[in-house]
Amino acid sequence: MLRCALIVALAAPPAAGPSAPGVPWGPLPGQPAPLSEGAKGQVPADMSPGTGALEQVRTDSPAAPASEAPAPRLEPMGPSGPAPVVAPPPEPGEATLELSGAGQGGQVIVTSPRGKLLGSYAVGPGQTILLRGAPGEYVVRSPGAPHGLVVPVLERTHVQVGPAGLAVVRDEGPSPGPVVRIGRTAAARDGNWRRPVAPILSALVPGLGQMVNREYARGAGFLLGAMSLGAGALGLALTRDPSDAATPGAHGRTFAADVVGAAGLGLLTGGLHLLYMAQVMDAYAGAIGKRTPKPHTRHKLSLELRRMATVGMRAGDPAAQLYADWNVGVLGQVAPRFSVGLTDLGLKFGPGRAALQGGPRLQYRVLERGRVWLSLAAGAIVQGAFASGAPPAVPEGEEPPRTAVVAAIPYGQLDLRLFILDRWSIDIVPRVSAPLGAARYYRGDGAIPKHAVTLELGTGLGVYF
Repeated sequence: MLRCALIVALAAPPAAGPSAPGVPWGPLPGQPAPLSEGAKGQVPADMSPGTGALEQVRTDSPAAPASEAPAPRLEPMGPSGPAPVVAPPPEPGEATLELSGAGQGGQVIVTSPRGKLLGSYAVGPGQTILLRGAPGEYVVRSPGAPHGLVVPVLERTHVQVGPAGLAVVRDEGPSPGPVVRIGRTAAARDGNWRRPVAPILSALVPGLGQMVNREYARGAGFLLGAMSLGAGALGLALTRDPSDAATPGAHGRTFAADVVGAAGLGLLTGGLHLLYMAQVMDAYAGAIGKRTPKPHTRHKLSLELRRMATVGMRAGDPAAQLYADWNVGVLGQVAPRFSVGLTDLGLKFGPGRAALQGGPRLQYRVLERGRVWLSLAAGAIVQGAFASGAPPAVPEGEEPPRTAVVAAIPYGQLDLRLFILDRWSIDIVPRVSAPLGAARYYRGDGAIPKHAVTLELGTGLGVYF
């Protein structure tokens, strides 16, 4: 018996003590284990923040395997001691996500917003790991947490890992540490076809680009919203019969109903314009994996395309009509938040006339909060209307009507801009204006008489360079 006990004791492996080294990082629970020790410094092949597969990561300073003791090496001596460890600079177009251990540190998992695994890392006390790859949004979470921290990484973002959880902290400069670069293979880059295709499909069918990006609920929401607004606007337009002249157009009850109907049509069509433009931009944002835009505040030039809509009186029935004015504008930012330019450029055609318009604008941005800008603006539209076609016949002795008139339309407006991408926004613009000198003409037979104070609502988009 004594001999058997001695044999068993000698054959048993020694128990791991408290000083046994731990595994520096590894795959997620449930993921297949690496095939060899050499695979511990790699992450699974399918790791793209987009939809393509990734090549294996390359670590500039890989951690030593747990089963092998690191070989001693001599540190180069400087004037006052060992030379500091300096991380290599990022490559052009790379962003840096810095993970640093606070307190006891902890283990973190980094994924793309769609759940693609980028890596699982154990960050020790005082340790720093730099992840470098394409700019965009990443999700950082603890292994046992059901939800993670969405971290936008544009240039450099610092996340602290500790017993209390994860926290984004202010970056105080470069820190030494192992660098992990996540680069896509050529096949993955060629396979990122969603960037151009998703916005084109959303332009054809609202929400289709989001569905191609595998955001099915988001795409269905945009599609249902566009269908609802379109159906409401179409139904309201069909209920307004211009041939119904049973009651005079100036009658109080009929006029009020016409104003409400025209205003409702303007709101529905304006909302449809905004939703359509927003979902096209959103499809591209989903394709590149960037849901948190960084507005381009230091732009030099901005272009805008807008529809200014108002309700005006007209002869006959209906007594009120929706007047829409599509125009373009160019603004230059000459000082921080202050822009000047030429806007409301457009050409209108009506029965027997044509109108050309445009004018200066001064604009100051009073609020910048995240993706929202609010500006105050003042300007004037100069519109010249010219008769077209043969002049009308007039009785002998009477003067012929004027063939050209010029009107000045001063205005003041609020300018609310919501950014969907860094350089693209949708705009909502309430404006108060009044024509002076002559009537203001719209396309068709629409016109606002001179000195008539008018409330307009504009919807459009802006591009910034």
